[in-house]
Amino acid sequence: MRIKYLLTIPMIAILLAGCNNDKEKVEDVPTNAPVEQNTTQQAGDNVTDQADYNFVEFSLDVDYSATESYEVEYENKRSGIEAKLEDDRNNERLQGDEAYTKLEPLFKQLTFESTTSNDEVIDQVIKVFNIADDYQSIEVEVEFMDGTEKEFKRIK
Repeated sequence: MRIKYLLTIPMIAILLAGCNNDKEKVEDVPTNAPVEQNTTQQAGDNVTDQADYNFVEFSLDVDYSATESYEVEYENKRSGIEAKLEDDRNNERLQGDEAYTKLEPLFKQLTFESTTSNDEVIDQVIKVFNIADDYQSIEVEVEFMDGTEKEFKRIK
């Protein structure tokens, strides 16, 4: 009986590892999308294209109520771009290329940098993403091209 339990645990771990979800992966990546750069890269491996926006990760979480929220997840690493948008108010759930297509024009409008104040960043995000005034809280997490990670919040 003990052997049965000892064999079951590794089998479950193997099954869970195989359940990787790549639905958020963007397949149709623009050539000028910003990509996180490793500072220890060799000279021939650097990305030289000018980025349309200055971040490699962007996360937005807007809470309207306990059951309504608006969430955006974007990550652009060497392994590829992942994007996700969930909008409870409009019953919209987008992943991968669909999400990126909707988010890209919005990201291009964001001009804040790592030195921009919390209020300026939140005001800009509210305007660009057309966030309704009745939100309870907004949280934005960004990793900029230079590797700086920042968190911006507003609670009403």
